[in-house]
Amino acid sequence: MNIPAFFSGVSDEPLSRRVHAQQVRLLYAQAPLGFIAGLLIAPMLTAMLWDVIPQPVLLIWLALLETTLLIRLALTVAFRRCAHADDEPARWATRYTIACATSGCCWGGTLILFILSPSVVYDAFIALVLGGVLMSGVLTMTPVPMTYRAYAMPLALPPLLWLLVQDDLMRAAMGAAGLLYLLLVVAAAHRYHQTLTESLRLALSNGELAQSFAAAKQQAETHYQQLIAALAEEERISATAQRQQTLLAHASRLNTLGEMASGLVHEINQPMTAISLYTEAGLAQVRSGALEPAEIRETLEKIAAQSTRASAIIQKIRRFARQGQSQYAPVRIDALLDEIADFLNLEAQRYAIPIHYDVSAELPPVLADGLQVQQVILNLVRNAIDAMSDSPSAGLIAISARANPDAVEIRVQDTGSGLHPDTVGQLLHPFFTTKPDGLGLGLSISQAIVEAHGGRLWAVPNADRGVTFHFTLPLTHYAERAELADPVALPVETLGVQL
Repeated sequence: MNIPAFFSGVSDEPLSRRVHAQQVRLLYAQAPLGFIAGLLIAPMLTAMLWDVIPQPVLLIWLALLETTLLIRLALTVAFRRCAHADDEPARWATRYTIACATSGCCWGGTLILFILSPSVVYDAFIALVLGGVLMSGVLTMTPVPMTYRAYAMPLALPPLLWLLVQDDLMRAAMGAAGLLYLLLVVAAAHRYHQTLTESLRLALSNGELAQSFAAAKQQAETHYQQLIAALAEEERISATAQRQQTLLAHASRLNTLGEMASGLVHEINQPMTAISLYTEAGLAQVRSGALEPAEIRETLEKIAAQSTRASAIIQKIRRFARQGQSQYAPVRIDALLDEIADFLNLEAQRYAIPIHYDVSAELPPVLADGLQVQQVILNLVRNAIDAMSDSPSAGLIAISARANPDAVEIRVQDTGSGLHPDTVGQLLHPFFTTKPDGLGLGLSISQAIVEAHGGRLWAVPNADRGVTFHFTLPLTHYAERAELADPVALPVETLGVQL
């Protein structure tokens, strides 16, 4: 049998063991009060009975009692000096319980004083002293209930039982009253112990909760710092990717202009040829001496008009080829199409493919980067031209737009050979192309641009032949409520391209 566990009466629950350790610590902390009470009360009782009880009996009783008090004092000093006392609370509780039981037996030895007492008056005085000693134990020993019971029972029961069996009615009444008092004191000690135990449990639980909160706070701060570092790294990677993506989109536009170079040269050559012809006509008039102001003015106006036309074409090329940060602003789809209509028509005329425009000027504006939207439209039109260039039958390209509740939907429809079912799922993947000399980036870049604007790009085969590409752009008031993505957020697969 485990004697310390028997005396402690504590379970193996971790919290119960910690509570018991605190109870034992409190038991030893309150022990000096018991010493002081014993050192004062026992000599006082001896002095009061010095003349009525044989003195050797009093001295022997006092010596034994004071010896037990010194033992308890020595245990208290040893407990406070022990560095590992909290590691074995049951053992220290057992030691102090045995010492208190010895003190209780010495106090119970007052039975001899009752027997030798000459009158009921002295019996009442001795009983009063024992009642005070019994109550003082409630204040100092109830942290460990077994300790108090081991102290109280041998202290009170011998004198009480002796009083109860006396023929003297007064002594018997004193015994009955004393027994009732003992029961009340034991009940009070039990209640005090329960209150103390619950207080200790609550304090320890709150301490554990505070430690948990502190640990959770520390963990949250650590995670926060890690998150900040991760966000900073992600921002750095995003900035690097953004630069590469912008360069890739710019390279795509330059590649488009390169493929359209012959047509652009022809387009610029027309006003330049006209300027040359009008200049020669003017010089001829000067050489002939037939200088008519009206004719000279008309010739110069024609030269200026053709120069303006050539300058406008060059400005469009420069604007389309420029590199810079995306700038979102309210734009109108019809105005964007007007700016690149020359490019679109120029490419289509090479293959004698007409372009039909159905874009109303009444469409609401969209929040977009106009240059990037033009790049998407030009990519889709050039894909349509490529799909129709080998078609033996005549056809046309239709560009239309309509307003939805929250966006404008633009459509580019062709009457080409259409899409093979196996290619529909891969159409927007980077580097997928059906052209012998294509890079496969035009549609993936277009999709990235549209998604960066908060829209969507998709393709639908036509009922008869050809395919229609659709893409949406949020309306101005709708896009302002949403957070736009980084412009040209291209798929990560495209970032490995060497520009």
